[in-house]
This record gives sequence, C-alpha cells and structure tokens, in this order.
Amino acid sequence: MQPTRQQIVEAAREVFAAKGFRGATVRAIADAGGVDPSMITHYFGTKQGLFLAILEFPADAPARLLAALVGEPSGLGERLTRAYLELWEDPQTRKQMVIATRTSLSDDEAMARSRPMIAGMIADAVTTDLPGPAPEKRFALAMAHLLGVATVRHISKVPPLCEMPLEEVIARTVPAIQLDLLGV
Repeated sequence: MQPTRQQIVEAAREVFAAKGFRGATVRAIADAGGVDPSMITHYFGTKQGLFLAILEFPADAPARLLAALVGEPSGLGERLTRAYLELWEDPQTRKQMVIATRTSLSDDEAMARSRPMIAGMIADAVTTDLPGPAPEKRFALAMAHLLGVATVRHISKVPPLCEMPLEEVIARTVPAIQLDLLGV
C-alpha cells in the first residue's frame, strides 16, 4: 500500500473500532489519518468502500477455530476457547475482531457480509472430531457463547471480565464450552 493509503487504513481501523460504522465519518477518519477527505474518495470511493477494505477477519481465523475441534474430545472446550479468545487478545488481530463484531451487530449490511463466512465455518464443523449428531449446532452454540464473552470483555469492557487475566477467563469459560460442544 502507498503511504497515504496505509495511513487511511490505519486511521480507519482506529475510528471504526472506537465508533462503529455508523458513528465513524469520513471527516473523522481523514483527520485521524492526517489526510484530506478527498484521499478517502480517491482510494476507496466511499466510507463503505473503505470499511470493506479494512473489514477483514484474520485470514486464518476459520482454520484456527476448526483445527481446535480436532483431537481428543476431553480437550475440545479448552482448545476452542483458547483459539477464539486469543484472536481477541492478540494486538495483530484485536482491532479486526472488534471492528467486525461491533459493526456486524449494529449494521444489517455488515452482518449480511459477515454471515456467509460464519455460516461456512459452522457448516465445516461436520468435518471435525466433534462426536455425536449435529456437530454444527453444538459448534454454533459454543461460538455464540464465546462471542458473548469476547464482546463483554473487549467491546462493552464490563468489569470484572475485562480486568481478569486471560488464563482465568479461559479456565472459567472452558466448562461451558465443553458442555456446548459435547452436550453432556
């Protein structure tokens, strides 16, 4: 990316993460990036075009989550919980997760763009080691539970969850995720 384009992308990630899609303005993004608003139009066309350029889930996220479902059933809950929550904790992927989640939960168009990726990953749960019938339903329930934990921790920032060490969050979440995945 050209330096100006990169400045805009970085500024947009910050502004979208802080304000969501509806709250972010082209002017605020341009100001945060130290560029003229016309540069956003030049590179991305519209705010929507800019948003699409930055709305990229970590490319390996679906594969990492599905890989967590392979192996000994007794460790499924911990592997999935750790894989998902680490996406939110990693500075390289945190902003992407916050932006995608905050925007998808507040904007129907953003959810429509996210839904096929989410549905595809849930459908792929049948290719894993999840024992028993309807693994995609159990995986979907576990992911909904994990999304709730991540949302309260990283978007709502509700104490004490946002203040707990990651290992404690994982330890306290694993039993519920294990139950979701195995249904026992």
